[in-house]
Amino acid sequence: MAKLLKMAQIHPNPNQPREYFDEEKMAELRGSVEEFGVMAPIEVRRRPQGGYEIVMGERRYRANKEAGNTTIRAEIVDTASDIKAFRRSMAENLGRADMTPLEEASGFRRILDEDRNEDGSELTEADVAKAFGKTPRFIKMRLQLLSLIPAAKHHLTHGHIGAAAAHRISELKPENQEAVIKKWANGGDNGKPMDENELLHFAHQVREQERQPGMFDVEELTEDEKAERTAARRATRNKLDQIERVRELLEELAKTPIKDLAVALEGQIVARLDQLERTAKSLQDAKFHLRQAKACADVRQIVASSAAAAPTLSEAPDEDGSAEPGDPDALLEAEFADMLAEIVAEDADIAEGADAPVPVAA
Repeated sequence: MAKLLKMAQIHPNPNQPREYFDEEKMAELRGSVEEFGVMAPIEVRRRPQGGYEIVMGERRYRANKEAGNTTIRAEIVDTASDIKAFRRSMAENLGRADMTPLEEASGFRRILDEDRNEDGSELTEADVAKAFGKTPRFIKMRLQLLSLIPAAKHHLTHGHIGAAAAHRISELKPENQEAVIKKWANGGDNGKPMDENELLHFAHQVREQERQPGMFDVEELTEDEKAERTAARRATRNKLDQIERVRELLEELAKTPIKDLAVALEGQIVARLDQLERTAKSLQDAKFHLRQAKACADVRQIVASSAAAAPTLSEAPDEDGSAEPGDPDALLEAEFADMLAEIVAEDADIAEGADAPVPVAA
């Protein structure tokens, strides 16, 4: 049962999982508290030295304090263990849109290091995933973010780069993380900022270079091989030139009156729609590979330029000391596309929940 406690009796938890509080969102919450009050009580536990320590509701406590209120409704819970209190706080904050990925990562790391199963055995990533309703892959990817260099952590925390790109960067050696962040900060083509997609592709290609350190070595080609490469280059460019004509045809189709289309394609509309769906899918696949090609070319410039400030990229072995085998495209599909799609989906779910109507007692 909630009690009305004096704000002076309550102390923040020094080990609570959140370190970064978005000023704009805190201002919104403070406005809600000023108008409606704190809608849901916070949770506190008694301190040995007197007073109470927050278990859940740090944001509500801060907003209430900023609103100038001297009391707050609170439930006193019996949580003697610091790590158990921390877990309750993590459980509350994990679904919040403004809890940063790094805060989540640090929280998961602390729980893995300090908590135990009921039988005394060490927790696994699967145990933590189950406890917080996540997948083991999500937990693993969040923990990987702790390997980011300070500059990358800063940009992730402040929302300058997304979790997906940050994860790919976190897998690189520190010196190569610096190279990627510098490239991102300098911008993409024509001085335009590098968007999230470009950064993701670029970081992936740097990772591929770490795995295959000789991928940009200068090749000694025979005359026949040079001729074959020239023919392949010409054929590829011709294919792309033909796409422009296809684009013109599609534009003409899009401008055709609907009634005329219905008459012209009578009995074939469904089949033609399927044809366009296949075309759209092929276009997306081609764009994906061209983005990878552009990123690969950008990485090659860094590696090839002896005057570049960025470091030379080198092989990153697996845990067993050997380079990871497999075709890069297969790795891309199995890990890059699949794993990052999962984390993006998780983040999208959180962001969707952030649109809940006020008043919000978060």
